[in-house]
Amino acid sequence: MMCGGDGVADIIGRRFGSMKLPYNQHKSWAGSVSMFICGFLISIGMLYYYSALGYFQLEWTWTFQRVALVALVATVVESLPITEIVDDNITVPLVSMVVSMLSFGY
Repeated sequence: MMCGGDGVADIIGRRFGSMKLPYNQHKSWAGSVSMFICGFLISIGMLYYYSALGYFQLEWTWTFQRVALVALVATVVESLPITEIVDDNITVPLVSMVVSMLSFGY
């Protein structure tokens, strides 16, 4: 989620981010939507790649739903106002990892 979603969110948010989120004026709707879409697509792409190499088999309807959930939660966490103590570069990967473990069951 961080390598693709957050990176693209920064670029898109700076370029097209005139509509800010109501609870965080430093984040935009454009950046948040791009975080969700790119994070989702990159995650699905990585899962497909490793599945095609035979590392694991996935039921894709189930996988799409779980990855969408992880991408949504990561996007919400990334959009929250950050403090000097808690940074989204720490919270997003940690929350993504926990939600992935809970939703995928391993």
